Amino acid sequence: MNSTPEPVATTWSAGARFVRKYMIGIFLVIGLIILSVFLGFSYKATSLIESQLLQEGRAFFRQIDLTRGWVDHHDGVYVKLAPGVEVNPWLMQVPGSKVIVTGMDGEKYTLKHSPIVIREISRMAAEKGLFKFKITSLDPINSDNEPDPFERASLEKFVGGSREHFSLEESGQEILFRYMAPFVVEESCLECHSSGKGGKTLGGVSVSIPATSVVREIRRNRIYLAAAAIGILLLFLLIISFISKSFVKDLKEAERKLVEMATLDPLTGLFNRREALRRIGEELSRADRISKPTSVVMIDIDFFKKINDTYGHAAGDDVLKELSRRMRKAVREYDIVCRFGGEEFLVVTPEAEVETARSVAERLRIAAEGISVTSADGSAIRFTISAGVAQRKADEDIDRLIGRADAALYDAKAAGRNRVNVAG
Repeated sequence: MNSTPEPVATTWSAGARFVRKYMIGIFLVIGLIILSVFLGFSYKATSLIESQLLQEGRAFFRQIDLTRGWVDHHDGVYVKLAPGVEVNPWLMQVPGSKVIVTGMDGEKYTLKHSPIVIREISRMAAEKGLFKFKITSLDPINSDNEPDPFERASLEKFVGGSREHFSLEESGQEILFRYMAPFVVEESCLECHSSGKGGKTLGGVSVSIPATSVVREIRRNRIYLAAAAIGILLLFLLIISFISKSFVKDLKEAERKLVEMATLDPLTGLFNRREALRRIGEELSRADRISKPTSVVMIDIDFFKKINDTYGHAAGDDVLKELSRRMRKAVREYDIVCRFGGEEFLVVTPEAEVETARSVAERLRIAAEGISVTSADGSAIRFTISAGVAQRKADEDIDRLIGRADAALYDAKAAGRNRVNVAG
């Protein structure tokens, strides 16, 4: 209804859009910070555990390498031949090797060289669920020492100059930390190995450490950290959303008030002069497009100065407010009512010829006659209005149209007031 000020549109204003972008920007920045922190914690925890596994692998390798070195330094060790103790068939092929000897107690003993010692210690450790290790090479004498894919890849890296190699391996439900480092040929090894000379890489020792529980704990920690990060982000999003909505609500209310201040008369609630001129401009443009007439009604309260002088300005304000209220009810739904200035009002009647506009003005005049405003001293204030009506002529601008309606208004006043006059 054009006679009543229209509410401010509920679409986002430029300020509201800025707030939304600003809050989204804050959320993204804080979100990236939180994500970075949690990723950092996750990476640090993983690195610490992997570093611990690596240190364990290195420690086991050094122990095994020392054991191997000690055994090789003594050209092997002899153990009593007992059930379950095997004689190494490969040593039997080494010329001059004393594989089986008889002790002073008459017991027989068999020679164990370092790979066999290492393999048997590894078997014992594996049975206890501790770790496994193996001596191997790219060209092993014993087929039992044939390298697996990880060991072969490690040995090839050692040929290229690498000093160690490690990785995590998953096989079904089991996860192992694999570590391998090279060793060099000792003089005592050359009796069995003909490939290479002392000081050159012969093979390496691989260590396999059970890491199923550790890796699963790492993965659980990642899930917990991810869940915590998501929870914090969601909480932060809710907080940002609440703040944003409150901010936008306040901003829209401030915007609404600014729009009212810019377009509405604060006393009567009608459109002010500036908005009236804008609305008339819109209606004239629309009328040109659809080839329809447009008329305006200029209204003035008769003897308004006398009301102010007699009853005071507060009573005069009450007269203006009551007349504005009655005018909004008396006009057509799509007519536009404005306070043009002081006690003057302007009514725009879209798609109305002069007679229709004259009928609207007459209804307004009659409505004014029925108004009674009570002053501060209890007196009843009654008043009348005069009106001038003008229909827009072809190509007539706003100023000339309002000027003709204003001239018709003053003719009505000159003719005795409380009447409607139509511009020629």
